Amino acid sequence: MKPEAVWRSGWEGVKANRKPMLVLWASAFALVTAYYNVPMVARLLQPVFDFQTNGGWMAAVANRVVFCGLLPGMFLLAMPSIRPRRVAVTILANCLWMGAWGVLSNAFFTLQSEVFGGGHDFATLLCKVTVDKCVWSALLCVPLNSLFFFWEGRDFSFARCREDWPESYFCNIYLPILVADFMVWIPVQFAVYMFDLPLQIQLVGFAGAFWSLVGLAAGARIARQQGKAS
Repeated sequence: MKPEAVWRSGWEGVKANRKPMLVLWASAFALVTAYYNVPMVARLLQPVFDFQTNGGWMAAVANRVVFCGLLPGMFLLAMPSIRPRRVAVTILANCLWMGAWGVLSNAFFTLQSEVFGGGHDFATLLCKVTVDKCVWSALLCVPLNSLFFFWEGRDFSFARCREDWPESYFCNIYLPILVADFMVWIPVQFAVYMFDLPLQIQLVGFAGAFWSLVGLAAGARIARQQGKAS
């Protein structure tokens, strides 16, 4: 796949989900604005702050299981067009996978806060978002999640994965997903890092529900298209 084709593939994925993406962006920045200007919003988010502060990594796991595991599972049940063959297995696998990311995300966001501090100035936000996208996402999240969703999109069949595996994983799977990840998440991450640490860890899980839905839908759609082509 040529470089322009990679960008086009990633952009097509973003365009296919542009409406929910724009809603996600608008919601993220609206929440930031309201949090710092509307006392009632800050009070409403206080239980979330306390939940993460008191629960630590276990609170992060609970967040990812509910919003990135169970919620996408309910989405699959409600959408017959992308419903996998083994719904229960898919939901369980999603919950376990996303729960593990809760542990890792809690550690990563805590490390970011220790290294760059808790400031909300542009320089601090830029440093955190740069490390988040260029290291955390590019080297860990996207490679592992792309493999997981590829496998999940084929009903956890290693035989189907071998059959459908592209000539170039880097160009055909990794780079298009990375492009889409950058386009969707960079604005969201700027908004997330404007909150205090406990809210960062929880709110990124809420936003992650969107990305999980996109990944599940894309994996199922690609698998169906390849099945028809064969």
